[in-house]
Amino acid sequence: MIIAIDTSSAVSVIGIGDTDGPGPSARAEGSRRHAEEIDTLFASTIAPALTHQAQVRAVAVGIGPGPYSGLRVGIAFGIGLARAWNVPVIGVCSLDVRAWQVVDTGTAGDGSEFAVAADARRHEVYWARYRNAGLLERTAGPTVVESLPDELVFHEIEIDPAAMAVRVARFMQEGCTPQQIDADFVAHGDDASNFSLGPGPLFTATPLYLRKPDVTISATGTP
Repeated sequence: MIIAIDTSSAVSVIGIGDTDGPGPSARAEGSRRHAEEIDTLFASTIAPALTHQAQVRAVAVGIGPGPYSGLRVGIAFGIGLARAWNVPVIGVCSLDVRAWQVVDTGTAGDGSEFAVAADARRHEVYWARYRNAGLLERTAGPTVVESLPDELVFHEIEIDPAAMAVRVARFMQEGCTPQQIDADFVAHGDDASNFSLGPGPLFTATPLYLRKPDVTISATGTP
């Protein structure tokens, strides 16, 4: 069984699933309430569904891209659970999770190219391009832009954490291991102009901020 957590958007989500299918999940709206909501969601929905701690094989966390203020909450919460239970913590690109759902729901046809997008605020959008040819392949991104390419069909879809948990469980069953993310981000993010994410599907729990922070330190050291 896998516990899956994502706080890369304005919605906090958490769910469980295994290779046989999805289990319970919960969500809460509020772009500024990730820290307040994620533990409540876990305690009310996930903890009662776990008859024994040994059921949990790993904790999967959405690593974004996403804003610094919310993204780190889900990752830190997932790392805390994983360390306490002595199980692996696994990162997944939050745009990849959306792309998996596009394929699983049959929205993307075989061999077709499509893209997924998520609100990045500041009048910007996170996006990545995919090719669905038997094996889903990310062909561009993730990145953050002010406007989306016109030639692609874009899907904006909310993350289903239970479906995310099922996917991770099956990847692990197939022997997939997390890839190391080589990114030299500054303390609160970077513009990621030279950033490249490997094909995945599983990664280390490294947050993908992909752009510079809203607040910077001036030359005098005063924000």
